[in-house]
Amino acid sequence: MKRIVVTMGDPAGIGGEIIVKSLPHICRQSIPVIIGDLQAIHRIQRTLFRKSEQSFKPFKGGSPGDAEFIDLGIVRTVDFGVTEPKFGEASFKYIIEGLKLIFSGDASAIVTCPVNKRSIHLAGIEFTGHTEILAHYGGVTEYVMMMANRSMKVSLATIHIPLKDVPGSISAGRIANTIMITHGSLQKYFGIDKPYIKVCGLNPHAGEQGIIGNEEEMIEEAIGLARAAGIHADGPFPADTLFHKKDCDAYVAMYHDQGLIPVKTLDFSKTVNITLGLPFIRTSPGHGTGFDIAGKGVADPTGLIEAYRVAERMSSKTT
Repeated sequence: MKRIVVTMGDPAGIGGEIIVKSLPHICRQSIPVIIGDLQAIHRIQRTLFRKSEQSFKPFKGGSPGDAEFIDLGIVRTVDFGVTEPKFGEASFKYIIEGLKLIFSGDASAIVTCPVNKRSIHLAGIEFTGHTEILAHYGGVTEYVMMMANRSMKVSLATIHIPLKDVPGSISAGRIANTIMITHGSLQKYFGIDKPYIKVCGLNPHAGEQGIIGNEEEMIEEAIGLARAAGIHADGPFPADTLFHKKDCDAYVAMYHDQGLIPVKTLDFSKTVNITLGLPFIRTSPGHGTGFDIAGKGVADPTGLIEAYRVAERMSSKTT
C-alpha cells in the first residue's frame, strides 16, 4: 500500500490542526505517515475537538483508512502563534525524518505543512525555507516552484527574493531552465504529452518593444532555447492580460507575486505548492502557518487535502 509522508510544519501554526481535520478525507487510497510531535497533536485534539478524531498507529503495516505517526518527541507544549527557535528546529527535523522515508523507498511522496522562516532562522538553520532544504538534501541546484490548482498552473523563474533583485536574477538560461523543468514535469506527473507553455514578460506591456525596459530580450532568447529543444512555448506576454484566458497548460512568471496573485485569486483554498525538479514528489498547501488563527479551531484543511491528493495523483504516474 502506497505511503505518503505528511510533515507537521511549525508546531505553533495550523499544521497540526489541518492534519487532524484532513485525516478522515485522505486515508483512502494511500496511507499518510504523519511526522511530528504526538503530544502537540493530542493537545490540539483536546483543545479543538471534544473527542479524538483519529488514532495513530506506529510506522508499519497499514491499510486504507489508517494513519501512521512518527513521534519525534521534540515539542511537548505548544504556544500557538509564537516564533521560537525550538519550533524552527522541530520543523526542520520533521522534514529530515520525512526525507529518510523517501530515500529509503518507504514513502512515495512528501507533503509539507507550512513552516515559519523566522523560527527556522532563529534555530540557526541556514535555509530560507522548505524548498531550499529539500533541494539541498535532494542534491539538486535546478528546481522550480509551481503553484497549481485545478484550473491553472504557474511556475516561477525567481522565488523568494526582493522585487528590486528580480531583474538582475533572471537570465536566458534560468528562464529556459524553468520552462524545460515545467515541460518535463507536465509530461511526467500530469500526463500531458505535448504541453503548451506561455511566458510572462517582466516589464509592463512586456517592455513594449524596449520602450519600458529591455529584459524581454533575454526572455525571448529563453523561449528560443526552449523551442530549439522541441518545447511549445510562446511569449513574452504582458502579465496584466495573460492570465484571464486559460488557453495553455502552464504559465511561467518572472517573480513571485506576478505569478501567484492570479493563481491564488482564482482558487485560493485549493492552490497547491509543487516543487519541480526534485528527485522525489513534494507538495504543500499554498498558504502559510496561519499564526493569526492558530489554536482557534477555524483553520481550513482544504489546502492540505488538495496537496495530499495531488501528491497521490503524481505518485501514481511514476509506478
